[in-house]
Amino acid sequence: MSATASARPHRTLFTCLVLVTALSALDQTIVATALPAITAELGAPWRASWIVTAYALAMTATLTTAGALGDRFGRRRTLLACIALFVLASLGCAASSSTEVLAAARFAQGVGGAGLLVLPQAVVADAVPARERAAYLGPLGAVFALATVAGPLLGGWLTDLVGWRLIFAVNLPLGAAVALLALRAVPADHRSADTDRPHRFDTAGAALIALAASALVLVTTAAGEGAPSGAVTAGAAASAVAVVVALLWERRPAQPVLPVRVLADRLPLLCCLLALVAGLGLFGMIAYVPMWTQGAYGTSATGAGLMLLPTTAGITLGMNLSGRLVARHGKWRVFPRIGSALAALAAAGLALDTGLPLPLAALLLTLLGLGAGLFMQVVVVVAQDAGPAHSVGAVTSALAFVREIGVTVGAAGFGALAAHGLTATDTTTATAYADTFRPVFLAAAGCFLVGLLLALALPAHRLDAEPPGASVGVETSSGGQRD
Repeated sequence: MSATASARPHRTLFTCLVLVTALSALDQTIVATALPAITAELGAPWRASWIVTAYALAMTATLTTAGALGDRFGRRRTLLACIALFVLASLGCAASSSTEVLAAARFAQGVGGAGLLVLPQAVVADAVPARERAAYLGPLGAVFALATVAGPLLGGWLTDLVGWRLIFAVNLPLGAAVALLALRAVPADHRSADTDRPHRFDTAGAALIALAASALVLVTTAAGEGAPSGAVTAGAAASAVAVVVALLWERRPAQPVLPVRVLADRLPLLCCLLALVAGLGLFGMIAYVPMWTQGAYGTSATGAGLMLLPTTAGITLGMNLSGRLVARHGKWRVFPRIGSALAALAAAGLALDTGLPLPLAALLLTLLGLGAGLFMQVVVVVAQDAGPAHSVGAVTSALAFVREIGVTVGAAGFGALAAHGLTATDTTTATAYADTFRPVFLAAAGCFLVGLLLALALPAHRLDAEPPGASVGVETSSGGQRD
């Protein structure tokens, strides 16, 4: 069945999942341009960063839990619960009377947002054959990429139009509409041979992973903001201990929140590492593209923000192109290889020539996004298909979790490189300013070179071309077949 033919019965479901993903992705970035107005009304500007950080922290800490809850209690039930939490937290954000209350409500919103981000991908895995799945996951990933640019623009527009509370209040009618659409479109939760004998939910594992993720995010953020080295070292050590304890624990439960036994196999492990590369090399680096554009080319703040559009366009094109080609031909290993190589060359091009005309720089940013987009969703599909059917949600959320950790670590690391260059170099000229960002682009190129080595090591695996058992009420106990 072609991707076009299979799209008809899934059109309503797919529309629902795109809207669900957009709700979560937009709220990760929509607050940035509203922060001045928020702190002007609520005060405590020194705590403004927590309004942004609380959402990202909660989402990262609970991504794996959201996927595992979907496996354990059913996708639709868990998705509706996450939508309800997201909407209620949005109401709390809109009614906040202080910065602290708003940050707490944003944390709850991020917990719901984690489910909105990861569960749609697991729902697609239940409904669409693995070979065609990347064609469906591509637009979902593109929504996340587009939110990087659209979120701040939309937040600024709504704040100027009515006020900052509207950016949260608008989620109430939108969330209600999405919930009704999910009730109609998302398949009813079913019981499989595995869930007829349900295992106890891995509550301890969920708590340990949340603790480890929170510690890692906080210490990485502190390091990027120039916290004292002693505190960073102590925090890094504590984070390492928390990660080791969480990983050791996750080997014990029959259905762990983070399926470390599945991910330890060569194919899922390499897919996870490639997701980490995408987080580090792409999303970690592009956060500083506006700063680089303003200093090196003298653009306005708006013009600098618009320089993210070429990268976003490249990501969208790459995801959709690779998804359609995988559905048509069934070949997938070529995309991580070509994509990693293309992204590495584009990042190296930005680093090696600091006098690039702005249109050529935009072209290289497009190629960078295109390269990463070619494999970002493909590796999710392959990891889903390689693992057992009853752990699809956990595997999906594990890759999203690893990518988000990469984004956080990459943003902190690249930020430290940029800050060091800006303090150590005379940046009064555009050329000197551009020179300070050379290490940032070289580091991104290095990440994608590592990705190329990982891609070359990927084993052969034939994606299943048959509809998944879940779509007809029966789950299989294993993924697709190897070539």
